[in-house]
Amino acid sequence: MKFLSLMGAIALTPSLLQSEELPAWPAHWMCAEAEAIMLGERVGANRVKILEWLLPPTEGEGSNEEIELMGLDLHSRVVRSGRHQAPVKGSGRKGLKSQRLICFLNRKGDAWHSLSAVGEGSSGLVWIEEGRCYRYEQPMNPGPLELVAYRACATEKDLRAEIRLGLADRQEWSEAQTIVHPQEQAIVLAAYLLERTSPEGDHATYRQRVRQVLPKLGRHAVEEILELLRSAQPDDRLGEAVLILHDLGPAARRAVPNLVALLEKPEQVHPVRIIEALGRIGEASVAPQLLPFLKKGALQIRAEVATAMARFRYQDSAPMIVEALPAKFGQGDAYHVYAILLALTELDPVRGREATRRYLNDPAMEHVKNLLEALLR
Repeated sequence: MKFLSLMGAIALTPSLLQSEELPAWPAHWMCAEAEAIMLGERVGANRVKILEWLLPPTEGEGSNEEIELMGLDLHSRVVRSGRHQAPVKGSGRKGLKSQRLICFLNRKGDAWHSLSAVGEGSSGLVWIEEGRCYRYEQPMNPGPLELVAYRACATEKDLRAEIRLGLADRQEWSEAQTIVHPQEQAIVLAAYLLERTSPEGDHATYRQRVRQVLPKLGRHAVEEILELLRSAQPDDRLGEAVLILHDLGPAARRAVPNLVALLEKPEQVHPVRIIEALGRIGEASVAPQLLPFLKKGALQIRAEVATAMARFRYQDSAPMIVEALPAKFGQGDAYHVYAILLALTELDPVRGREATRRYLNDPAMEHVKNLLEALLR
């Protein structure tokens, strides 16, 4: 099917339209990702004396007195004032004298690396001087990582407390994976989807990981998410729950009425996520309830409705999809325009090609011109 085969080709298009900011991962997230966490003191270019294992390695290296930390010598030790921070006391920048550090570690082959190392810094390496913490962040995008005062964990005491909490939440998440009964496991995992019920509170470290495991529970997952939607409170954010229903596809057909009702509650979940889930589930009977969004929705919403109509093979929607195409738009909207043209071509090749020709030489579509030409072929 041409529509589905081309979707993979356009999935990367948004990344062409904007630069991606280098991540400065929270300590809680790094506690989930790290294979080991240590407090140490640098004793050589890339050698670190282990003072304490906060999370010992699983491969029996906890007794080692030193490790080699690859790339440590590349890390800048000049503290700068980040864009959102007050100037560092003195001239606005200084070189650290302390060699004390806390590092979140991962293995690559036989070597240890700090998490998210890029150029002269990494999120997973925190220097400590006089009890204060300094980490690497990206003050400007695009731009390099720079060493700045750690805002979220200003002191070693703060960082240790966050690590203790992160490791406790990691243990609880690990235990949830071992629950044998699928319904019981679905109940525990679904609790992570809402901030007010999540074992990790307002952290989103495991909320995002639920998507990797909950869909595997099939109907049990559907039952728990339906219960979550029925008991949702006005302040609950339901986007992650809707993503799970999207991943379940046709198995989540029972949730279609609940999803349609959520279209009236954009403050709880963006309509794009709901429409995307409905299209993936494939319940064509909801098409009449989605068609009005082709007229009143933002361009991104119109694109998702058109995509759903193509999935439904709802050919009667073609004239409305033509009307949903914008007369004026910016380069950042090129992907959405292309998605509409792609869906239209799938439903009505004649209308689709006619519309595509109108956009072929539009300067805003330059990034996706090769994809437009593919539609014409």
